[in-house]
Amino acid sequence: MRTLRFIATHDASTIAALMPADFYAGDKALYVKALAEGMPMFSPDGRMPSSGPSTVLKVLSQLHGNIRDKAIDLSKTFTGEFVEAANQRYP
Repeated sequence: MRTLRFIATHDASTIAALMPADFYAGDKALYVKALAEGMPMFSPDGRMPSSGPSTVLKVLSQLHGNIRDKAIDLSKTFTGEFVEAANQRYP
């Protein structure tokens, strides 16, 4: 939770400056650009949008034939319980 909040409250240059140099493999500007473009995918509170589980299932079904034709009940496989507990513990 602390890391997600840090990402949400700092810019890519600041985050990159705190990372080891081998993270950007000699091209810090490219690393900062990629980091800036990727930052919106991180939720500041760890919560997944309500459409998230079904989107993940669609993607996995495309990638893994062994689940493609399976009936998967997402209400039995996904819970936000852990992220809710973390948000209470680290407000």
